[in-house]
Amino acid sequence: MRHLVIGLTAASLQAPAWASDVPQPASPRDPLVASAPRLSVTSYLWATAIDGRSATFPPLPAADIHLRFRDVLKELNGAMMASAEMRMGRWSVLVDGQFSQVTSGGNLPSPFFSALKLRSQSTTVQGSVFYRAYEGASLSLDVGAGVRFWNLSNRLEILPGLANLRIDHRDSEAWADPVIGARLGVELGGPWGLTVAGDVGGFGAGSQLTWQGLGSVNYAWSEKLTLKAGYRALHVDYRHGGFSYDVTQHGPAVAATYRF
Repeated sequence: MRHLVIGLTAASLQAPAWASDVPQPASPRDPLVASAPRLSVTSYLWATAIDGRSATFPPLPAADIHLRFRDVLKELNGAMMASAEMRMGRWSVLVDGQFSQVTSGGNLPSPFFSALKLRSQSTTVQGSVFYRAYEGASLSLDVGAGVRFWNLSNRLEILPGLANLRIDHRDSEAWADPVIGARLGVELGGPWGLTVAGDVGGFGAGSQLTWQGLGSVNYAWSEKLTLKAGYRALHVDYRHGGFSYDVTQHGPAVAATYRF
């Protein structure tokens, strides 16, 4: 049962998502000094697998996690995710939010209890500020810093059987990670472009360590709409008391960005 509880909790912490702290790819066509702020909004899907080790229901011991995307998707009730970036000259501000809920259940072999039900909710909110350090004819570089906030909430219900006893256990954990990062934008010619981005953080302030990397190929469908496809990996190692979450999430991702 502990593998079910820990595995599904891990599956919910980052449901399919895109670029929680990776702003829109830089473009040399953007002026360094803009007459007015420019807003862009991105919707995304991240087909993530999860690998690592976690104990998210103390005092249950830690268990290894190896979940494919179809395992995560099977128990997913729903998810909401979006990001927005405001660019003002050399500066840009990014805010990203994700929410997901996973529910699973199963019968218990003991006659004293009939079944169990697990509900896991996760929320991640990212805020970052970036500065355009370099912009050339086909290459641009942004550097920046931000904070990634995590919240994980679990509820485990064990339904009564012959014992006529119901167990309802709830647990939650929240932390914030400072991060520093950079993104590189490359124009490949015509409507095609490339983005490479990453960050590292935690530093013991929230998690022991967190990092992520992203690479995407971008296609400018129009002046306002850009489609993206790539691969993303996100790692976090958080420990507090008996709670631990040391996992890497990775998989292909797709996104669409609309610029106002």
